[in-house]
Amino acid sequence: MNYRLFVTTAAIAIASLTGCSGSQPPIGVSWGPQNAVVRKDLTLLYVTEQVNGDVYMVALPSGKLVGKLTGFDYATGDCVDALGDVFVSSFYAGQVRAYAHGAKVAFRVLSDGPSYPYGCSVDPTTGNLAVSNWPIDSSEGGVTVYYKAKGKAHHYYYGYAGGPDFWYCAYDSDGDLYAETTDGNQPIFLELAKGGDKLRPVSLHPAIIGDGVPPPLSWDGKYLVIAKPAAGAIYQYRMSGGTGTRVGVVKLDKASGVFGPFWIASNGTTRTLYVPITEDSVESVGVYRYPSGGKRLQNLYDVPLPFAAAVSRPK
Repeated sequence: MNYRLFVTTAAIAIASLTGCSGSQPPIGVSWGPQNAVVRKDLTLLYVTEQVNGDVYMVALPSGKLVGKLTGFDYATGDCVDALGDVFVSSFYAGQVRAYAHGAKVAFRVLSDGPSYPYGCSVDPTTGNLAVSNWPIDSSEGGVTVYYKAKGKAHHYYYGYAGGPDFWYCAYDSDGDLYAETTDGNQPIFLELAKGGDKLRPVSLHPAIIGDGVPPPLSWDGKYLVIAKPAAGAIYQYRMSGGTGTRVGVVKLDKASGVFGPFWIASNGTTRTLYVPITEDSVESVGVYRYPSGGKRLQNLYDVPLPFAAAVSRPK
């Protein structure tokens, strides 16, 4: 299988669904400086942009573009650890690159071969880094775990007929890992219990019905949260014993679609959702109160085709 063609086709399919093809920011919105020096005392939103393979660094709460990481071969997911270190998947390079908060040069490069890394998550209890990946050859995809986010990879595979590609993963507060693969158009959600050695299916009630685009997932501190790309909404599930029960829906006002992985940032008692969205064929990173959702607080337009978002705070 030509994976470059397959990934590009998948990206085009998502673009078609969310209306991203040929979009531009509203008149009067600047792209911002792309080579400015980044101040390490800023809270930064890291946004991956797959087509050009760049990662944009946006200052918060101003929304000003202050820097850009380059040189990725198809940048996909990004995630942040408790220290503010940022991990970015470089898909075709088979690498995950680690950057200190605000830095433009990676301090570590992890080899994910023989796999293509896609999404990632950091275990808050151990500092382990999990990476969901696609197979390069005909073998199964799965989840790669790096102890303390360094060294050699440890693989946990869950074979599923017709669904070898793993898209996203997310640790919960206790160190349990949730991951997602697909069977045709239908997403399959899996759990690796803390200390376990096998990914097992989880059952969601009501289920997430596939629409051809894998739904990004995350953990909000209490619930597993899953975005429905074509619905412009995020669903909260209470997880227990391999079963998830829907307990809430976060509606994203005027968002016709969710494009990729999102991030929920906490600041005291306030939580803010940063999510790549589309509205009227224009892409942006939408900023919402969480979990109330509703009307956007802000739109960030400096990233041409935003895919994944993650927030890093100064150490």
